Amino acid sequence: MDISVKIGKVPSLNAFYAGKHFTYRIAAKKKFKDEVLKQLNEYDPIQFESVQVRAEVNYRYDIDNCIMAVKFAIDAFKDWGGIKDDTKKFFPKLTIVYNPAIEPNTSKIIFIGTIVD
Repeated sequence: MDISVKIGKVPSLNAFYAGKHFTYRIAAKKKFKDEVLKQLNEYDPIQFESVQVRAEVNYRYDIDNCIMAVKFAIDAFKDWGGIKDDTKKFFPKLTIVYNPAIEPNTSKIIFIGTIVD
């Protein structure tokens, strides 16, 4: 089974940590987690045994700078109850690909897993 969410323009990894005050990082994390949680709440509650994430991105950043979209999404997915934890035991694989077919300055995060019985 898979669940997908869309995330708007997130800060690049470089911008997120380069000289930004911690209050900026806290506000950004809350904003994007809330955005993802709103979309997740449209699904029936489930929990995966473990999750693989595929991030399809169309940001101007280099692929490695798009990781904040994944970080915000997986934190929200964990808070939603989709997985027990975001450690390597429950989140063993991540794929990030450029997808020019999606809206510019967005990403599509796809959570792929098997539901806990």
